[in-house]
Amino acid sequence: METWKKIRLGSACRTNTDSYSPKEKWDFVNYLDTGNITNNTIDSIQFIDLTKEKLPSRARRKVRTDSIVYSTVRPNQHHFGIIKSQPENFLVSTGFTVIDVDTNVLNADFLYYLLTKNTLVEALHAIAEQSTSAYPSIKPSDIENLEIEIPDILTQKKIANILNILDGKVTQNNEINKNLEQQAQTIFKSWFVDFEPFGGVQLPKCSSFHFKNSVK
Repeated sequence: METWKKIRLGSACRTNTDSYSPKEKWDFVNYLDTGNITNNTIDSIQFIDLTKEKLPSRARRKVRTDSIVYSTVRPNQHHFGIIKSQPENFLVSTGFTVIDVDTNVLNADFLYYLLTKNTLVEALHAIAEQSTSAYPSIKPSDIENLEIEIPDILTQKKIANILNILDGKVTQNNEINKNLEQQAQTIFKSWFVDFEPFGGVQLPKCSSFHFKNSVK
């Protein structure tokens, strides 16, 4: 059995290391806000033309491949993900803690799965509820101060690979179910709204038929 060791997370990662400066004079920004990612699924990225629009004050954090973005507000809402690819001039909200691992110690995918376990999310949310801010929130230091148990880096990669495969299966099944639901809705509309199988003519209700051999 592999030996797992306990570490303080901050000893094996860095948080919020890189930010955008107006001196860089980008012409545009692709911006991810905290509410636009849930359970590693991005629903939209805002395109901002800086020649015509002002950059939101929260659009500052830079990320790289395998950066983990973790919303500091209400962790139980699951606004977190791991960056695998990004558009040009990509920034994320300062409402995220951006976590970059020391690859000699931690595998980013392994850490992402660890940080998104229900038990750990609930623990971070409990910390958030004790905050003195207007809403439940955590600080980067709350993540850095977490004590976690990890195996060697090779075992981490193997575990993360298995979980990635399972995630892929879940995503594939969800897409199949979504497609089947869309087909069912299309068939329902065709049959019972547009009456296409019946030449567009609504059939009489069953109660209007009189059967000669009905039971008396």
